[in-house]
Amino acid sequence: MWRADGWDAEFKLGIVTPHADVGPEAETQAMLSGRSATVHGARIDFSPMHPGGHIDEKIAHDPVLQFIHPDVIDRTVESLSSAPLDAIGLAFTSSSFKVGAAGESSLLARLTKLSHGIRLATTGMAAVAAIQHLELDRIAVMAPSWFDEDLCRAGHSYFHEHGVDVISVTPSGPAGGPLTINPGRMAEAVGILAESTGAKAVFVAGNGQRSVGAIDQVEREMGITMLTANQVLLWSCLESADMRKDVVGYGRLFTTK
Repeated sequence: MWRADGWDAEFKLGIVTPHADVGPEAETQAMLSGRSATVHGARIDFSPMHPGGHIDEKIAHDPVLQFIHPDVIDRTVESLSSAPLDAIGLAFTSSSFKVGAAGESSLLARLTKLSHGIRLATTGMAAVAAIQHLELDRIAVMAPSWFDEDLCRAGHSYFHEHGVDVISVTPSGPAGGPLTINPGRMAEAVGILAESTGAKAVFVAGNGQRSVGAIDQVEREMGITMLTANQVLLWSCLESADMRKDVVGYGRLFTTK
């Protein structure tokens, strides 16, 4: 009997991520565990990140824009989409915030012309679609501790442009960088943010924030909706696949029709 080798996976997902960030692929693979799916990453240099997965205390804005510069991301998406994939997710929240709703729409339109017909999703648009799907209001956005106040203000403007009821966007994620975050610390931070703002839902922005492992417990014990960057990105990428309902234990987003 031949052993499974992954070639016949029902869903093949591409992920574009900063060069030193393993979070988007790791969390996506965890959510797809037991499913007939594979995850294939492509990396883009992001100067605020360093060998070992470390990140600057506050990321500069120029590298955020450089990440989506045509000379950089266009080649990456065109190359990755040459593989036989079903969807590609752009695992980078800050660029959505920085360029705003109109800029992100232009980015997606440009990249779609290069993706060989493969569906593309950005984290920002995926978050908006998830919020609208669940009909959420009073949403607090937990940006990573490495986002500065200006980037958070850009995030608030981004959601406002989409007509989303966001009550705050703050760098309230657990401090210390991606490698220090675990589900317990994330759940605690979500609880503090929800209590301090009176939010009915929390969106954990920043694909480098370890967070999907906390979703189930937060929703059950705190009675709020928890969305995260990599969760909404996967949900969006699965739009045309009959696999959303099979993602169990990662929030009401996947179980709400």
